[in-house]
Amino acid sequence: MDVKIFENLITRGQDALHSGEPEHAVGLLRQALALWRGPALSNIPAGDVLTGRIVHLEELRIRALQLRIEAETQLGRQRDAIPELSVLVNEYPLNEWFHGQLISALNQSGRRAEALQAYRTLHRILDRELGLEPSPELQRLQLAVLNPSSSPHPSPVRRVPSPRDHRTASAV
Repeated sequence: MDVKIFENLITRGQDALHSGEPEHAVGLLRQALALWRGPALSNIPAGDVLTGRIVHLEELRIRALQLRIEAETQLGRQRDAIPELSVLVNEYPLNEWFHGQLISALNQSGRRAEALQAYRTLHRILDRELGLEPSPELQRLQLAVLNPSSSPHPSPVRRVPSPRDHRTASAV
């Protein structure tokens, strides 16, 4: 995989998404993810420096997945994302964003019971592993699933934060 091409496609996909071009973003992000072929640098012994680079690449892959899922959600393809989201919540059990997207997609597809079960699964994982409750945002999503009349179209969990959001938050 050419890391520079991968990174460039992710940046261009993010820019397209934030510019209101979700279809173009999906295409760019699919191209980036198509470059991914198994664990990063798995055939090379990793020292401390290389381990840091591997973690960076894995995080970029997660970011590309999140951006692509967000773009597809904007295009109304939540139902199509359910199988992939089901795999991702198993692959990344502590990633609340993936769980939130799955809960929202199930709910918007008329699968409220499964959405609630997905929330309970997340709650159990967070409690058992970390002694935490789901984020307030996910708790609101659960309430929206439980009370559909109070929120006719519960929105999925927040958009994927941009790097600018992180810089602003850390600067405060």
